[in-house]
Amino acid sequence: MLMTPVFSALYGPAVGISLCLLLEVAVALPLLPAAVRLVDWRQLGLLLAAAVVCVPLGNQLLTLTQPEPMRWAISAIVLAAAGLLASGWRYPGRPRPVATLAAGATSGFLNGLSGMAGPPIAFYYLAGQETAAHVRANLTTYFVFVDLAAITVFASRGLIGWETGVQGLLLAPAVMLGGVVGERLFPLASERFYRGLALGLLVGVAIGALML
Repeated sequence: MLMTPVFSALYGPAVGISLCLLLEVAVALPLLPAAVRLVDWRQLGLLLAAAVVCVPLGNQLLTLTQPEPMRWAISAIVLAAAGLLASGWRYPGRPRPVATLAAGATSGFLNGLSGMAGPPIAFYYLAGQETAAHVRANLTTYFVFVDLAAITVFASRGLIGWETGVQGLLLAPAVMLGGVVGERLFPLASERFYRGLALGLLVGVAIGALML
């Protein structure tokens, strides 16, 4: 959600989204070994099953949409997600399988459309009662698998070329370094600070991307 608005503004939605998918996998992979120990695999499996089915549907719509409206739509998605998270609503209890499948399907569709699987899943987890550590572990693991599914769909339709791949390799070390630094700093942050920082960054990036 942080990278996609900026890269879409700089390179156009198709290239920007493809690049973000590659970088999201790169930043999440070093964090995966520690994350998998805290994952609820039954819940995550339902989310991923629904997401993988809906990724191609979102990707089809992406290829039919003009770049400029897509840029605005990406920023609107991020702002809407930040508004929902800032509302402070919490789900009373564990979500039912129907809600889990709906969140996964929406996330997969958005990942194929905008490269942003995050908004529905972030709201799904942050609206619940999980600790920040468990939320982070589930999100990290989910993004690796759903982004790999999206990359497969993008590549099969010729939306990820050699130039994008090389650019991703050049940017990957910086993104991976940021992920490792963030992992080291994570235990120092309170729940309130964690949520406030995430919301502030999302709003700032979504608005800033529209000015590029």
